[in-house]
Order: sequence, then structure tokens, then C-alpha cells
Amino acid sequence: MTETRVVRVFKRSALAISIVLTVLFAAWPLFIGTLEGFDVDLGPLFSGQGITFIGGVPFYSGGFHPNLFNLMNAVGLDAYPRLVLNTLAIDSLSIGMALAAGIPAAYFLARSNSKGKSLFEFSVLALRTASPFALVIPLYLLFVQNGLWNTYFGVAVAYLAIDLPVVVWMLKGFFAEVPKEVYEAAEVSGASEGQIFRRIAVPHVTFGILATAIFALVLLWNEFLFANLLTGGATKTVSVGIWTGAGENIGAFKSVEWDQTNMLGILAFVPAFAIVVAIRKYITRGFSYVSL
Repeated sequence: MTETRVVRVFKRSALAISIVLTVLFAAWPLFIGTLEGFDVDLGPLFSGQGITFIGGVPFYSGGFHPNLFNLMNAVGLDAYPRLVLNTLAIDSLSIGMALAAGIPAAYFLARSNSKGKSLFEFSVLALRTASPFALVIPLYLLFVQNGLWNTYFGVAVAYLAIDLPVVVWMLKGFFAEVPKEVYEAAEVSGASEGQIFRRIAVPHVTFGILATAIFALVLLWNEFLFANLLTGGATKTVSVGIWTGAGENIGAFKSVEWDQTNMLGILAFVPAFAIVVAIRKYITRGFSYVSL
């Protein structure tokens, strides 16, 4: 075997090992969470304490007793579905407001050459890079004083700090993807900027708007910090429900039920993962045109 071939084999082996380790690092918590959610405990097997010998024959006596109790309890009418409805209501309201403001803003960034464009781009990025910890306490005080705490609208407004910058930057990419000839043909035909926006640009990026909205939903689906401080028992979201218990109000003392917590975590992960896989090509297209 030549030296070049040895180097090539070493590089491929190192790459394969890196990929395997990366997959294991990402998948291991999900694997353990799934097992715990179905009451499957492999600890006795690895420790050797769950194996006994009967008549010289090894017999595994502990840990592996899978059941659907946690799943059935999680999807009960008074638990997980209520959290999902709260989350969808808040996220949909926030995404609707983000799209209403973000679609015109993204079109402006994609088409305009004005001097204020750079300042506007910087402002959008600054909003995305702001630490949630710097925002959540002032928002909490403001919402409590004005009756917005534990309301769908209040949490949806707070979520704009998360989804609005993403909506603007993704849609900017989709608007920039529209061929310039299309815009120029509309201008030659005498269309105003407003008509170009409504009749040309927006119809061309309909699927991009849909993909952006779904991606924003994924970002908000597992948001915890804002939801933990700005929601109460009536508006508790999925992420907060996993932490505090699906059937308990925020602030109530409750012992940790790890099996139920793991099942709720898996249920929360599955829809977000499925959505990302379904729209991955649109996400790539949207961010490929982002210029900093």
C-alpha cells in the first residue's frame, strides 16, 4: 500500500469516525429519552444487577418492562393537547404579526438602494443578536403592569424578538431570487412599486413565505425563557409544560416525574424535526441569499 493510499484511508477513517461520533452525540439524548418515556431502563443490564442465573441459565429480571402508560397519559385531553393548542395559538399570532411587518421590510431590503437600507439591516440584525435575558425582565414588568402577562397576545409580541429578524432575512433571500427581468418588465409596463410588490413579488415568493412561516414556527415551538416568565397556567406552552408538568399550573410544587418528562420531550421534538426535514430545501434557499 503506497503512502498516498495510506493517507487517503486514514482521512476517510477519521471522517467516518467523526460522523459516527457526531450522530451519537446528537441522537443519544433522544435515544435515552425515548427509552425512559416508555419505562425501559437498561441500567440493570449494563450494571449486571438485572441478570440472575436460574438453573445455570442467565435470566434478565429487571429494567425491560416497556409500556404505553406515559404516552397515553401525555396525550390525554387535559395534558399535552392543551399545551399544543396554547403553543399554536401564541406562535400563529406572533408569526402573523412578523409576516405582516416582515414581508414589506424584506422586499425593501431586496429591492432598495437607498442610504437608509444599511441602517435598517443593522437594526434587524441587532434585534436578533440581543440577549433574551436582557429583554425578558423589562417585558415581564411591562406586561404585569399593563395586563398582558399570561395572555396570548403578550407572549406573541415578545416572540417578535425571535421570529421577526428571521422572517425578514429569509424573505429577503426569496425576494432577491426573483429575476430582475421580472421587476424590470413590470416597471416598463408602468406598474407602480406598490403594484409590483402586490402583484409580482409576493405571488412569486408564496412558497417562500410559507416555508419561512413554518421555520419560524419551529423556532418558537421549543422557546422556553420568554414562555416560562410570561405565561401562566392558562397559556402554558409545550416547552414550559415539559418543565413544570403537563397537568400542573406554573408555580405549583410538583416532584419530578422523569418518565413523563422524557415522553413529553419526545412528543415535542417529533413535529419540529418533521417540519424541518420537510422544508429543508426552502430554508437553504432562503438563507443562501443573506448578505452581511
